[in-house]
Amino acid sequence: MASAPTKKAGLLTATDQQRTSAPKMVSDTIAAGVVFALLMTVGQKIIGFVRGILFCRFMTDQELGQWSMVWSFLMLLAPFAVLGLPGCFGRFSEYYRNRGQLRSFIVRIGFVSAVMTLLMAGVIFAFPGTVSELIFGSDQQIGVVYGLAFALVIVSLSNFLSSLMESLRQVKVVTAMRFVTGIVFAVVGTGLIWIWDDSASAAAVGYAAACVLGILPALWVLWKFRGEINNDGADLGHIEMWKRIAPFAIWLWASNVCHNFFEVSDRYMLIHWSAAPADLAQGLVGQYHSGRVVPLLFVSVAAMLAGVLLPFMSAHWEAGKSEKAIKQLNWTVKLVALGFTAGGILVMFLSPILFTWILEGRYDAGLGVLPLTLVYCTWFCLFIVGQNYLWVAEKGKWAALAIFVGLLSNILLNMALIPVMGLNGAVIATTLGNLINLLMVFGFNHCFGCKTDGGIWACVATPLLMMVNPVMGAACMIALLTIAWRSDWFFSPDEKSEILETSETAIEKGMKALKLR
Repeated sequence: MASAPTKKAGLLTATDQQRTSAPKMVSDTIAAGVVFALLMTVGQKIIGFVRGILFCRFMTDQELGQWSMVWSFLMLLAPFAVLGLPGCFGRFSEYYRNRGQLRSFIVRIGFVSAVMTLLMAGVIFAFPGTVSELIFGSDQQIGVVYGLAFALVIVSLSNFLSSLMESLRQVKVVTAMRFVTGIVFAVVGTGLIWIWDDSASAAAVGYAAACVLGILPALWVLWKFRGEINNDGADLGHIEMWKRIAPFAIWLWASNVCHNFFEVSDRYMLIHWSAAPADLAQGLVGQYHSGRVVPLLFVSVAAMLAGVLLPFMSAHWEAGKSEKAIKQLNWTVKLVALGFTAGGILVMFLSPILFTWILEGRYDAGLGVLPLTLVYCTWFCLFIVGQNYLWVAEKGKWAALAIFVGLLSNILLNMALIPVMGLNGAVIATTLGNLINLLMVFGFNHCFGCKTDGGIWACVATPLLMMVNPVMGAACMIALLTIAWRSDWFFSPDEKSEILETSETAIEKGMKALKLR
């Protein structure tokens, strides 16, 4: 019997020929990816800002508070249901890609994630009254709960595909997904609230519809480059795979759960811990939400930066270039601290226009807590970016420990301050909890090899400039930027070189793109 053609005989099988002729997926560079993501994100966040302001205009305090709780629990339940598994893509996709086992890795993560998400949505559908009481302090929001369950499935799929695209270093695709989602949510969500129903249910349906359209760029890329996401290495054993990723996934899941409980804890406790009736407590949450509209834009940008940075750090780590990964992290943290603080000072300059004119003076309590909200959101941004080192170094349990201690501190402080100070007490408690998170992560990074210099610790103090008069804050910011660049105490010489090199590369790529057009 004649033997089949083999690669050793110099012949390619049909499958091999198909892979050779198939288009190749090219990973974005960190410079081009970050610049493209930032430019697109600016447009997206401007649209998101307008959408947030329109929500404040069209909704009452109580309805806005309900939407704030729906959004927070949606962001809590989506990663909670999938056990943190899609978060493994950023750390392990490169690992399994190098070994020709990427397809098996993705399929197994996808199957478990889908089953767990559907189970969670089923529980919400089965017990809507209990879920309504848990979230809103009242069992009267059944319709909103059904909207939450529907949106949970769509959002989980969107998160899965975003994590996968980030891990493959398809930064432009992820940015396009978020851009489409942001635009559609602004148009559809605002339209539904204005025309159909000014409630959290309409906003939840609008966000689910936006996520459906937002996943289309990822589906197109996966179909176009399906030949690359294949198995051409040794078979990936189930025990081998789960033993490898389980510790990372467990600690990532624990960190995400603590992270999302931390994010919602102050508003949850305003509803359940204050002496106000449920409707008035929801109104307080609405006031708080108005003061978080702009600061949360900072958080979303930081989350984007952290998601883009993690696969690049992982690639350097897998290549044995840990020092390069550390350098990337440190100068990113410093730029985030300076950039977001400068942005926060600008927000304080413009806040009277925003709250008095655009929001018609309806959210004075939100204006009152804005400075502290800006400070703690910037600290949280630094935490989001800074913890990347612990995940790359597979020390994720320490990131989970940091957020757990911050969560516990936040809950205890809220219990003590909300009955006495109301909304102001919740904001002070959250600020102190975020400071604890940040200090612990920077400390753990230092202990596990990511040596922190004076500039990193100065990043902790820099956001406090948003607490002073905006004119004084701007003057101090200019002085800090001048000293930081002209001396070596904030940026090291290597970091300055890296920043300049990355900027030059990004500018060159941007100029080439413009010429091609």
